[in-house]
Amino acid sequence: MSAGFRGQITLDGPSGTGKSTVARGVAARLGAAYLDTGAMYRAATVAVLDAAVDPEDADAVARTVAAARIEVGTEARTEVVRVDGVDVAERIRGAEVTRAVSAVSAVPAVRRQLVDQQRALVASADAVVVEGRDIGTVVLPDATLKVYLTAAPEVRAQRRAGQLGLSTPEEIAELAADLRRRDQYDSSRADSPLRPADDAVVVDSTDLDRQGVIDRIVELAETTVGAGERA
Repeated sequence: MSAGFRGQITLDGPSGTGKSTVARGVAARLGAAYLDTGAMYRAATVAVLDAAVDPEDADAVARTVAAARIEVGTEARTEVVRVDGVDVAERIRGAEVTRAVSAVSAVPAVRRQLVDQQRALVASADAVVVEGRDIGTVVLPDATLKVYLTAAPEVRAQRRAGQLGLSTPEEIAELAADLRRRDQYDSSRADSPLRPADDAVVVDSTDLDRQGVIDRIVELAETTVGAGERA
């Protein structure tokens, strides 16, 4: 696949599957833009927490996020995440945000606001890799290629622990419990639940390293009927 690729690749799946690093790698290989929609919801969660708003108070959450200026970059090699001009790229991966993000992202008004922003960013790119949880089902239902990335829960917990610098069995067990809670929350919410699109290709990364997953998705992009022909 060359830098001449045109179209959209969606990469959905639960936390801890390596979506962000894989999506960045695929985008770099294709010469495409990259959008981490999960970072947008996490940035919105930072705004909610900083405003001392209860994440379960949907009306207050919606008002807070509507008033916040959320910015994310679309360059695969550089992570840019800001809330009202403040860099929160590191903070959004912390435990406090992780615990609250599902409740914030389940608010329909928040999803509408951020989906509109996501679609506007995608529309400005000839080629883009977009990762999240409802991209193939809701945000870009007509995408060129849809991938649903999954992995065994134990592997996901180990990977996320590595990202956060956690190492004790207790920390990893707590992280695994958080992942299970978020999966349950996200897959059972009424608005845009976490699930594979009907026409998505499921890629299990349990026994694949990061480069193996990237190679697999690039291969799918090369062989998918119509890939690169629809913008």
